[in-house]
Amino acid sequence: MKIAGKSDTGLMRKLNEDSIFYLSFELETHADKIQAGLLAVADGMGGHDAGEVASALAIRYFCRECLNSLLTARTGPILPIMANAFKEANDAIIDTAGDAGLHGMGTTLTAVISIGQDMFVTHIGDSRCYIINQREIMQVTRDHSIVQQMVDADMITQEEARKHPRRNEITRVLGYSRDTSPDLIHIKLFSGDIILLCTDGLSGVVSDEMIAKTVLTSPDLNQASQELIDQANLAGGPDNISVIMAQPENLPSWQAIMDAQTSLRIK
Repeated sequence: MKIAGKSDTGLMRKLNEDSIFYLSFELETHADKIQAGLLAVADGMGGHDAGEVASALAIRYFCRECLNSLLTARTGPILPIMANAFKEANDAIIDTAGDAGLHGMGTTLTAVISIGQDMFVTHIGDSRCYIINQREIMQVTRDHSIVQQMVDADMITQEEARKHPRRNEITRVLGYSRDTSPDLIHIKLFSGDIILLCTDGLSGVVSDEMIAKTVLTSPDLNQASQELIDQANLAGGPDNISVIMAQPENLPSWQAIMDAQTSLRIK
């Protein structure tokens, strides 16, 4: 699995309150070894230092719990593993906030477990997961934000949301309530698909179309990551910027599967 990631403070912030994690590994099953990946981005909030603490805790507890479960169980439903890891991370943030006097800190969390052709996503907040290929850029996650609610209600356009004064108001985050739950998503991947995770320091100032063009025209994922950060900074760099990309290999072709399905229908 090709994989790369970068994080940058941006031009307007003194601290980088984003945290990222990415790892490519082999997962043993009863029959074979399968390529797998764990990717996660978190965008912290809550005042001086607190955001940095919250995002780091989210990444540490979520990723540790996922890896322990994957490498111990080896097989089994993935989304329940991610939901349990989310709860561990959420509890850790709330408990730490109480002990350290950091009440009110929280963080987004968008994470992916990729196993063969299957991509599993857990998501809360306004960081994003995309799938990019030669046909399209598809936003897999839905922002938990005031402006997204306004877009859904046809009050503003997606472009207007990018510059709206309430664009930073998030409706769901990790660390505010023990009853918080994430979105859980399962999607099939095909040959040529590139997974991209980012914080809103990128998606808030660089259009989806430009993100896709940059990824598809760059010689490799590492350079694409740097070019995306450079574009966000050229747009003003108002926030911390984090991006992770992964491209699983040896996946079936989307067109081949469509042709096979068509052939079955004809028969």
